[in-house]
Amino acid sequence: MSDRDAGIEGLPLQLLIMVVVAGLGLTIIMGWMNSISAPKSIGEIFVNPSEIIVHDDDNDGIYTAEGLVMTVTVTDQGGNRLEGATVLLEGGNVRTSSGEPVRGVTDSRGQVMFTDITVEQFGSKLTTITVTVAKGDYGVDSSYEIPVVPS
Repeated sequence: MSDRDAGIEGLPLQLLIMVVVAGLGLTIIMGWMNSISAPKSIGEIFVNPSEIIVHDDDNDGIYTAEGLVMTVTVTDQGGNRLEGATVLLEGGNVRTSSGEPVRGVTDSRGQVMFTDITVEQFGSKLTTITVTVAKGDYGVDSSYEIPVVPS
């Protein structure tokens, strides 16, 4: 019997070993790929009221709205309420009744309620208030524009 006759007997064993190794490798790679999650992101921002109407009661060219209550609701990319997001209102000379910037953090329902807000605008030009939402590991900040409408 020559060496060439025995070659066929080892081939199925080598092929079987290669299939087992390839199958294990594929299983490991697929398990690793399934553990990779999509990056988190801020989804939608809902603001109530959706516009602010300011008045010039004494005709001095300064339009104001005082004592406003505003609720901001934030969701993630899946539509779930987002807890712990920082919400900041800017523009339209918006401030709290004590003159501080308007900012807060969403609760377990993904909401933050601002009370006793003052908006002040010089002249009757249409402006906006920007609602900016950020959360540490949720990628790029998201924003929403609220129109400030003089009456």
